[in-house]
Amino acid sequence: MSKLNFFIEQARRDLPVYLTEVRRDFLASEGADLVLDLKKFDGTYRRIRLRLPLSDIQSEEQLRFAKEYFFAEVYNILSSLGGAELTVYTAACDEKLTVLFEEITAAFGIGRGRKERRAYGRSVNVIERMLDSQNAAAPFAINVVQGEAPESPEVHAGGENFAAHFMKAFAGIENKALCGVDIGGTDIKLSVSAGGKLCYLKEYDWFPTLFTRADQLVKPVCLLVRLLRARLSCDSVQADAAVVEGLDGAINHHVSDGEIEQAVARAEQALGANLKGFDAIGLCFPDVVIKDKIVGGEVHKTRGIRENPDIDYELEFKKLMHLNDILAAYCVPGGKVSMTNDGPMAAFTAAMEMIAAGRSEALRQGRFAHTLGTDLGTGWVDETGKIPEIPLEAYNFIIDLGSLRGREYHPDDLRSINNFNTRLPGTVQKFMGQSGVFRLAIKASQAGNGKLYSDLLEKGFIEERDGGVFVVLKPKDMRKPLLEYLMGLCQAGDPLMQEVFLEIGRATGITISETNHILAPATKERVLYGRLVKLPCCFELIKRGAAEIDDTFLLSVADEQNAFTGLMLQLKDHPVYTVAQFAQSVGAIYYGNLST
Repeated sequence: MSKLNFFIEQARRDLPVYLTEVRRDFLASEGADLVLDLKKFDGTYRRIRLRLPLSDIQSEEQLRFAKEYFFAEVYNILSSLGGAELTVYTAACDEKLTVLFEEITAAFGIGRGRKERRAYGRSVNVIERMLDSQNAAAPFAINVVQGEAPESPEVHAGGENFAAHFMKAFAGIENKALCGVDIGGTDIKLSVSAGGKLCYLKEYDWFPTLFTRADQLVKPVCLLVRLLRARLSCDSVQADAAVVEGLDGAINHHVSDGEIEQAVARAEQALGANLKGFDAIGLCFPDVVIKDKIVGGEVHKTRGIRENPDIDYELEFKKLMHLNDILAAYCVPGGKVSMTNDGPMAAFTAAMEMIAAGRSEALRQGRFAHTLGTDLGTGWVDETGKIPEIPLEAYNFIIDLGSLRGREYHPDDLRSINNFNTRLPGTVQKFMGQSGVFRLAIKASQAGNGKLYSDLLEKGFIEERDGGVFVVLKPKDMRKPLLEYLMGLCQAGDPLMQEVFLEIGRATGITISETNHILAPATKERVLYGRLVKLPCCFELIKRGAAEIDDTFLLSVADEQNAFTGLMLQLKDHPVYTVAQFAQSVGAIYYGNLST
């Protein structure tokens, strides 16, 4: 059996067929060489070489698999690097290649409007918004050239010691009031420091995917920043005890937006001229962020807004795009709001801890981080000390060309491997993070005796309706409780859940392989943040699973053992919250201070 047929048979058996393995086999086989040159936003290039085993492609099914593989490679490159133009070179002449090349522009929606683009084309929507934000003269294009590729246009930046630049993030922090905001798909976490002390931490649960207008995203963020601004202002005056009590209740407990608004409005009125703004706000948002502006617009968190038929999405999205300008109202005159994606914030936070630990020299290779929470966040501080202004939407990477049964379900069905946004099958979103844990737990239970599945139904975590299986969202959002329950089973030694986290680790290894393939970072280490690595047992299983893919990967977890900056050490000693929970919001404080 040829390897191509082997992959197809694995897919039929509902087993994963990892893209990394397919590419490795194709590159080792005889076939047509393809050279992909991506012109990036900054004018530099990234070159990637692929191969297709044309002699093995004899049937429509085989051609369909080869096409899906090729489109997945292109899609992952665009989802990671964005770019202004992609050119594909091939010296081969074959009708099978002609079919692939004729279909690629249609598949990616080149020449179509954003509303018309589906599946692979959603990556082009993100690229267009990025180009629009930079006032680019030409739209994104995909070109196919018959002939040998020219000499490689790639330019590799040399490494340098950039710790001095990051040291600015520590400057004067003991004299400033700073706020860090970590926005996720299940909750928002905020941290405040004043006089170098970590004063207040706030966790707020929400479900932004259900929102249908931009202000439903913007208003809670503003309200929470106002809440912490008011509470910090009370510390510098003789504030009314009832006002302080109301603010503390809103910070320390899960209360309604109405109760928070009431406490804040009362405090703001009582404080009057004594209401002080922050010197800076650092914020990470789960979407593509370029120059402090949210420019992606294709994430799960904005799905409800994107699918609202009563609005013009592009106009509505612009209200969210300028969140930094809106939040600037809660800063002192001249104060700045600095924003990035949650992945780069994780990488930045990890770099700050390395500097504080005296490991500045190691930063010559950059820093790479992933957040395993509601979704997967991916961040990279490169060898030059910069956060590259690229999409880096690794949660959208297609890593599995198999698991055919999982393609049959609606994306919201817990058994589905289809992406929530693009509906493309086999993306990281359904193999790592919260959705990966849910899917693999359901699949493993239904393949066994089904006890876990029946327990989850009885405990009210999941429900069967409309022919599918879903997380219960009303009257209470059970996503976080379900994840905590499953992680608790893993910690208690449940063999099924331990295998689930091993599989999460294997997917982590594949995802690392894909980012290495596309980005070629110098660093081999990855720092993991987020709820999935909060328990040591879960992290160790993820680490073991990743090692099965490649035992040279170095994984570390952002926990108490990796706390070295002044604020992170204070978080380490917090009686309620952990470093794993609030590390990014604390890192966001330093990120905000970097701009002051």
